[in-house]
Amino acid sequence: MKNKALIYGVVVILVGIIIYFIVRQVTSPSRPDEQEKVTCQNKTVYRYKNASNAFPIVANDYNAEIRFTSDVLQKIVDSASEVGIGVNVKNQVKELQEKLNQDNITFSTGLRSYFFLLNSDPCNDSLRLRYASFTEEMSRRMLELRTITAQVTSVTEKGTSTTDTPVDTASTAVPKYKLLKDTGNLIKSIIKLDEAVQKNKNINIKLAATRLMQHP
Repeated sequence: MKNKALIYGVVVILVGIIIYFIVRQVTSPSRPDEQEKVTCQNKTVYRYKNASNAFPIVANDYNAEIRFTSDVLQKIVDSASEVGIGVNVKNQVKELQEKLNQDNITFSTGLRSYFFLLNSDPCNDSLRLRYASFTEEMSRRMLELRTITAQVTSVTEKGTSTTDTPVDTASTAVPKYKLLKDTGNLIKSIIKLDEAVQKNKNINIKLAATRLMQHP
């Protein structure tokens, strides 16, 4: 119980740090050559000179978490007999992989849309608030995924950033890890993840409805 609390505490701290850097990305430049100042009446904001290069960096940690979770699900499928799960649970995990993928596509499309809209119109406070809602939601989902996968995996070697790839595929490699052979805990985590994805699907619907009302 103490170990779970400790893991959760560490994850909260890490996500807090991530949120800080995400917000910083849209409020002040990390390097002078990446962003430019824009004066909006009584305030100064920043926008990226090359938004297409910047977006994969902003979404990199989120995408890495999605990739890791997908990899864990695939490992559960491939190791079904070893970890003691039956055919029904194995099929449920396969369905969950597809649900997670669709959820990611839907959410990432909205996040990307607001990122480029805000970068094109940086003085628009309404857009800034909507983009902030997406980045906060992105961080929440990262925390949720990390909390769930931490219960069933043991990371043996951290992934490293791949700096030699095109910007559209900016990524962090999936870390090396072991799947914990605790059947009961695995099944509980699968159920938690399925519930989380369903909840995210409902949030996606609300976010999409707001987007349509503001940008018909």
